[in-house]
Amino acid sequence: MKTQKHMTRSNTLLITLLITCIGLTSCGGSDDDGGDFNNTDCNNWSEQYLAQANAYSTASNAYATNPTLANCQNYKTAGLNFIEALEDVIDCVPNANKQGFLDDIDQYKEQINATDCN
Repeated sequence: MKTQKHMTRSNTLLITLLITCIGLTSCGGSDDDGGDFNNTDCNNWSEQYLAQANAYSTASNAYATNPTLANCQNYKTAGLNFIEALEDVIDCVPNANKQGFLDDIDQYKEQINATDCN
């Protein structure tokens, strides 16, 4: 039961982050400004984290269905990879939303790291 409750919260957070991130992709500035994004392609930045989000969702569902040690470790690895992918696109988030985005990432990272696979 505890695992399912944790998985539900994880999935809710994942969905919230995805909706926020996808919504922000349409809020960028002009494509003509050249944008200095530290070599990050901000034209298609959602593509940079969606593959990791899908991998995390798959691992999350596998762990919720069958909470084995291997599935837990895969869940944590996929979650941390997703967080890393989100951190890689932080320069693409509009400044008005950046702090909230960073706060969500920090909270999400704590939640993933707190998952006990023993």
